[in-house]
Amino acid sequence: MTETTVNLNVHEMGILLSAIQNLENIDEIHISREYGSASALYNKLYTIWEQMDRSQTGLRYDVVPSF
Repeated sequence: MTETTVNLNVHEMGILLSAIQNLENIDEIHISREYGSASALYNKLYTIWEQMDRSQTGLRYDVVPSF
C-alpha cells in the first residue's frame, strides 16, 4: 500500500503544521533524506487546512494534553 486516507480535524491539522514549522534543521535534513521534503508536506497540508472550517480554532482551556 502506498497511500491511505486519514480523517483529521482542523485542530489535528494545526498540530501537524505547527510540528513541521518547529523542526530543528538537523531533524528536517534527516526527514528529507528518509521520506522527502518537510516543506513540501507542509505546503500540501497547509493548502488543505486553509479550506477547512477554522471558526473554532481559538484556545481551548477544557482540553487536557495527552502527553
